Amino acid sequence: MFTRKSIKAMLRLVLTVSLLMGFASVQAGIAVIANKSNKQHAVTKKMVADMYLGKMKHFSNGRSVKPVDQPRGSKLRKKFYRAVLGMSESELNRYWAKRKYSGKGKPPMKLNTDAEILDWVASNPEAIGYIDGKSLNGKVKVLLILP
Repeated sequence: MFTRKSIKAMLRLVLTVSLLMGFASVQAGIAVIANKSNKQHAVTKKMVADMYLGKMKHFSNGRSVKPVDQPRGSKLRKKFYRAVLGMSESELNRYWAKRKYSGKGKPPMKLNTDAEILDWVASNPEAIGYIDGKSLNGKVKVLLILP
């Protein structure tokens, strides 16, 4: 027979393993992140696309959206825009050139590293960004994982 103490120990072990397995799967993808104070709990791929194209200017909770981008030419940026928009970097550059020329907006601010994006998102309540899942820490909230 199992004692109450051994059952609790087994449950803790199962929970720990489950959490670690979930964390490992998060690390494998691109994490779309927001400031912890943001009341938005999740986003869809379509919402992320609209935010990064300047078409969605507010979260569904009413808070403004301030997207931050990876640097031009980065592998993660190419993978993100291919997964979210189905666009290459050159197609995206043409899109933003047209928007800027017509006065309809500016592209998201670019930062150089996942660490810079994490810090910026953690310190800006309206921020949304994306990083390699391996760079996640407890400073931000994950809204979506892209494979």
